[in-house]
Amino acid sequence: MGTLARPQRRPRHDPKQTEREIVDAAEKLLRERPFREFTVDEVMRRTELKRPAFYVHFRDRHDLALRVFEDIASELSDKTDLWLTSDDPAVGLRAALEGLARVYLDHGVVLRGFSDAAGSDERVEAAYNGVVQGFIDATAQRIREQQAMGQVPADLDPDETGRALIWLNERYFTEALGRDPQTDTAKVVDMLERIWMSTLYA
Repeated sequence: MGTLARPQRRPRHDPKQTEREIVDAAEKLLRERPFREFTVDEVMRRTELKRPAFYVHFRDRHDLALRVFEDIASELSDKTDLWLTSDDPAVGLRAALEGLARVYLDHGVVLRGFSDAAGSDERVEAAYNGVVQGFIDATAQRIREQQAMGQVPADLDPDETGRALIWLNERYFTEALGRDPQTDTAKVVDMLERIWMSTLYA
């Protein structure tokens, strides 16, 4: 008499791996299509998961898209810290700009998509402008610290200088590295370095 075969159990997915798979699929989709065409169904078709798995981790397409943006913004923040925490302003600035350029090389198309979507979607606009404002505030604070050390001219307005420099970075990186063909990275970094150095450390 044969034994009954045990029913095979479906493999259990690691929640972190499942979430990562969805986020990676979302970024790939955002590289190819504008935000208005970004849908949960299309994201999940690019994974090996069922649609219910999406709602274990995310509320809606906005929640997922903003998670993609937050991950990239975290990378940008790590690179900016190279200048914010450097004892040598010139060395730290160059390292930060090179690091930011690498992030835009990898994710520039997606960041450009978020920048474009911010003009028509309130949630994306709030998230995007909030991240940019965070960089402006950090830059203004760093300028104040360097003014106190005599490294930056005392007559510069920290807030407006930070605002001008960060929005300059955002627009230039987006235009130069957020579309094909991308501008030569060294030229982009050299140009921004010249502008920052002449503004802050001339």
